[in-house]
Amino acid sequence: MADIYVRPYGEHNKTPWKIILIAVVIVLLVGGIWWWLEHRLPRSEPADTNAVAKKEMPESPLRLETKEAAPAESASGSNLNAQQLFSRAQSLAASGKLRQASTQLSEVISSTTDESLKNNALRLQGRINIQLFFSEVPTPEKKSYVIQPGDSLDKIARKNKTTIELIRRLNHIEGNLIYAGTTIQLPAAPFVIRVDKSEKTLDLMMNGKLFKRYAVGLGRYGKTPLGTFKTVVHQTNPDWSPPSGGIIPFGDPRNVLGTRWISIQDEARPDIRGFGIHGTSQRDSIGGETSNGCIRMLNEDVEELFMLIPRGTEVIISE
Repeated sequence: MADIYVRPYGEHNKTPWKIILIAVVIVLLVGGIWWWLEHRLPRSEPADTNAVAKKEMPESPLRLETKEAAPAESASGSNLNAQQLFSRAQSLAASGKLRQASTQLSEVISSTTDESLKNNALRLQGRINIQLFFSEVPTPEKKSYVIQPGDSLDKIARKNKTTIELIRRLNHIEGNLIYAGTTIQLPAAPFVIRVDKSEKTLDLMMNGKLFKRYAVGLGRYGKTPLGTFKTVVHQTNPDWSPPSGGIIPFGDPRNVLGTRWISIQDEARPDIRGFGIHGTSQRDSIGGETSNGCIRMLNEDVEELFMLIPRGTEVIISE
């Protein structure tokens, strides 16, 4: 019977073996892919673990650095506020509100880290203090005094460690005529001078408080002496005796003393002599070290200082 097909023995077992072989290949392929993924690519689980760990750990160094930078930002903000206070003080001074302006400037000086702004505030406050001092406005730097019978301007000046010129200017007195029973204004305490060689400044102090700061020039090669001195000779329009000898009169272009000369002396060190505070017309020498050891001031500044301080005023010079 031609239409009857008889399957040869064993043919029915070939198909299962093929299936098994294919299954093995698939398993190996899947296993290989899994191994490659496991060892070649980064796993997501450690990343998640690190994320959790970051939440539990303290702040990183970067965050600490940001906190350390905060004072700089704070200083910048403080300087901005100080600049605003300085501008306000200028406006107050221009409108005649000098005491309020001085108070604002004190805040600027105590709060700013900007040296330029601080110096500007000190200069303006010094000018304001002078204006207030010679005005009728009461200030801590002035006191009242009732003229006694037998008083003279010279006697009052010596008793209160001030100058006749200052008493006249404070009280609008012309000449020497005064009347017993009249109340006048006098400096509340003696002035003291402090010179800072490193800053090249001369501070006029009263009761430990800065009254006015002046820029000065000093001696070359550190010749300006250190220590505590007293002023001795106060001379207007001085002649100059240079170290080489001779006398150069006031008004001669070679005379380096300017319009005022104030000698300083330490009785315990008589070998230190020839030094003093004087004026100069050489404006570019202020802030430098060009003198032979003396303290140079602008003529207008030394004239003001000359009027404010009497003989015997303490002068402290430090580095």
